[in-house]
Amino acid sequence: MLVESVGSSLILGKLRGGELKNILDIQISRVEFIVGAALIQSAAAWVVAKEIEPLWQMINANGLWVQLTVYILLFWGLAANIGQRGFSLIGVGVLLNFIVIMANGGRMPVDISGIQHMISQESIDILQNAKSLTHIAANETTRIWILGDIIHLRRPYPMPKSLSIGDVFMMIGIFILIQGKILNKET
Repeated sequence: MLVESVGSSLILGKLRGGELKNILDIQISRVEFIVGAALIQSAAAWVVAKEIEPLWQMINANGLWVQLTVYILLFWGLAANIGQRGFSLIGVGVLLNFIVIMANGGRMPVDISGIQHMISQESIDILQNAKSLTHIAANETTRIWILGDIIHLRRPYPMPKSLSIGDVFMMIGIFILIQGKILNKET
């Protein structure tokens, strides 16, 4: 998701006569909140994925609280930057993902019906048995499924993945943020 947003924005910005060096001028206030959120989520997800005793079961059982902590940090970081070009769309995307994740016990529901042939049986089992801290297979009890990972980018797309509507908003926001800087357009 991030690779596509950044990469396409850099290429288009250059084609439009922008200066790539301007990307170095991006100032993100309270970046420590955003980095902290990413570190907490990555570390917790890694502990759960590796089933590191005795922590993984405690973290997995309290995934909702882990996600709530992560999203509070993200919202603080985003709020400090909301006046910058693109950040309002990033914020909308984060909010949409937050809503569906909180509605589903702290995990993003993934529609696996259209991607079962693309992922391993092990990955399907992990999603169906709630062994991922961050994702779970969507089913008949999934709340607000429309906000889940329901957009599937399949091959021949070079990096197949599943996205949510919130992810799309974030990608557009990141694209706009980078375009604005490369083309030297303020706020």
